[in-house]
Amino acid sequence: MARILIAWELGEAFGHLARCLRLAQGLRQRGHAVVLALKDVRLPTGNSAAQGTVILQAPLTPQHRTAGRARPVNYADMLRHCGFANPQELAARLVAWQGIFSLARPQVLIGDHAPTALLAAHLADIPHLSVGTGFAIPSAISPWPSIRPGESIPDETLIAAEQQLDRVLDAAQKALGRAPPVCMRELFGARDVLDTFAELDHYGERPNGRYVGPIGSVPDARRVSWQDQECAKVLAYLRPELPGFSMILQALAGLDAEVLCVAPGLSLEEARRLASRRMRISLAPLDLPPLFEQADLTVSYGNSGFSTQALLAGVPLLMRPRHVEQAIFAHRVEALGAGRLLNGRIDVASVTTDLQAMLHSPEHRHAAQAFRDRHRHFFPGQAIEQTLTCIEHMLPEARGPEQARHAQNPQEKPPACLH
Repeated sequence: MARILIAWELGEAFGHLARCLRLAQGLRQRGHAVVLALKDVRLPTGNSAAQGTVILQAPLTPQHRTAGRARPVNYADMLRHCGFANPQELAARLVAWQGIFSLARPQVLIGDHAPTALLAAHLADIPHLSVGTGFAIPSAISPWPSIRPGESIPDETLIAAEQQLDRVLDAAQKALGRAPPVCMRELFGARDVLDTFAELDHYGERPNGRYVGPIGSVPDARRVSWQDQECAKVLAYLRPELPGFSMILQALAGLDAEVLCVAPGLSLEEARRLASRRMRISLAPLDLPPLFEQADLTVSYGNSGFSTQALLAGVPLLMRPRHVEQAIFAHRVEALGAGRLLNGRIDVASVTTDLQAMLHSPEHRHAAQAFRDRHRHFFPGQAIEQTLTCIEHMLPEARGPEQARHAQNPQEKPPACLH
């Protein structure tokens, strides 16, 4: 039996939680002891998949987005907006992660968008790998690519962003007495697991990418059914912070269709006010696969887990991204012809027009069905099993002397830092 720590540090809600719970459940079934360090410890409450797993609060990562500040240009720049701008704050979080390691005593760390945890594990000589979407696992190309779709960002700007990030890492590690310092690029490699498909990778297909497909939705989620077998069915996943959220819900409520909307973070009072006879709103995760089977259209903010499940069911997407990660993913779906973005002015009339157009668009449905057919042999269980096998290969007893020597970075040569 091995001790394994799964860490989630950045990102929102159910997609990260689903990965963490599914992997924890699978690892426990294989006889391993699992500790979860989560950004939000409230989410797994009452979920049977979390039973038998120690749950800890991950060190909070401060946000440094300020008005008037330029949007991030690549993954390195994004991290500086999300807690990696101040060496003292980073050093404090590294110490906090070291405390979690002292409690959990992990033999392997699994990072789900958890860059500070990966750095702390690297410094503590704990084998680690990342599991997640393409966005959270930057590709090995240099410089790290732009995350601004449709804009031309000079290589010099991309390189400068990575250099600035590594200067913060250098200062934080020196404050803790670590030399020589580790750069962010060294924390990712061929060992990492991409729970997506190559054509949906935020950074484009990687020749040696370890793609396993989506790991699945939150286990033991609430089961509901469609009520009207005759009319069109629209399945939505939206968040109240989304610009135009109330307008989109009003448009959905006015459709001549049955609507089911998952809206985490919405208050119970607001959900009751917005719900109608034809539109139900859930604040908790739903068992999505049976709902996708009969859905005619899905509406999302470009969250990859929900959106990929929709495509695997052959259901087209109407998307309103909130963050750059979601915008890049939405552009990938749009490039496949399986969906379109809600752009420009958001009001009830314009959203209604877009919804009706999508419901009557055979082109988008055919493209979504083509995606489904290309991946007809995929099922979430295989993604989980492949990921669990990758994790177990990181365990000390699974590695020979040569593998153990290079456990932190299995590439033939260490990646060069952009100093």
